[in-house]
Amino acid sequence: MVSAPSLRRSQKVFQAARSDSEAASGPRSSICRPCQPLAAAVLLASTGRRWWGVGRYLLAMARFRWFDRWRRPAEVERDHTVFVFSGGSVRGAAQAGMLRVLLENGILPDEIVGVSAGALNGVYLAHDPTIQQVGRLEDLWRDVAEKAPIRGNLLRNVASILRGRSSFDSGDRLRALIAEHVPMEDLAEVSVPCHVGTTDAATGQVTWWTSGPVVDLLCASTAVPGVLPVVELEDGSRHIDGGVVCNIPLRKAVSLAPTRLVVLDVAAKFAPAGKQTALSLMMVGVRAAAAELIRQQWLDVPTDLDVLHVELPTVDDAPDFEFGLVPELLEAGMEAAEAALAEWSARG
Repeated sequence: MVSAPSLRRSQKVFQAARSDSEAASGPRSSICRPCQPLAAAVLLASTGRRWWGVGRYLLAMARFRWFDRWRRPAEVERDHTVFVFSGGSVRGAAQAGMLRVLLENGILPDEIVGVSAGALNGVYLAHDPTIQQVGRLEDLWRDVAEKAPIRGNLLRNVASILRGRSSFDSGDRLRALIAEHVPMEDLAEVSVPCHVGTTDAATGQVTWWTSGPVVDLLCASTAVPGVLPVVELEDGSRHIDGGVVCNIPLRKAVSLAPTRLVVLDVAAKFAPAGKQTALSLMMVGVRAAAAELIRQQWLDVPTDLDVLHVELPTVDDAPDFEFGLVPELLEAGMEAAEAALAEWSARG
């Protein structure tokens, strides 16, 4: 019969061996079960101190490679797909078409990052990442085409500047449209983690949100400077369009440790001035600065990261506030996604 002191000594040896094993191979290492009966037999059946060392040695052997087949297999690292929604004003409609093709091919997000119009699309998908929800998003954009939530003409815009107003449009129609369609009150209520970017008007730095009043956050993220008013959030800070600083928020996406990036890119691309007018040349400067910011974002993407880049090729065909182009943009987004998927699949 084994005495109580012998049992206590056995327990101490088992604990010491387990500590040795974990120190050598990390917290995932565990004592191999086939070794335990053999070691226990040696420990409990023997009274000589020399056999205690043998038992401890047998327990420590559990961490060696030839016993790995009996150990619990380590958890396999799973894929982590991050969807990146760029800004692009009315071109954001194309992202709805892109999403239809992606989801139909079984490509789903584990996490979402979005700015400007892309934030609206990203939040909508994050609530319910299904084909049915994509259909509702397409209907939302058709409603945008019908209601034209941002309006104005040259004379009215000039008058607004002369009166010293902060924006051409009040933003009331856009806010009402967002409130009507967005299916939640707080960003934290989404099914898939979603990061919405806004630009702090006081610092010029991008701020990322995963919770808060979703209508306010989307109005802030889509507040194109000069076109829509600055939005004051509940903490008293004032914010504008998140696309001002990072119109394709790749840096934020990479910080989430993805195994795959799916980039829904509808950002305006650089184009030389067609006419040598003051306004055209001024826009060249704006586009050149935006293109450089986007280039810097791409430099932060690891070259070995799996990237599916779905890019809308059109530029001049889709001005920022030509809402009548929404039906064409939905189709263009689908075509762009099909082409990108074919190229991505060919790369293996």
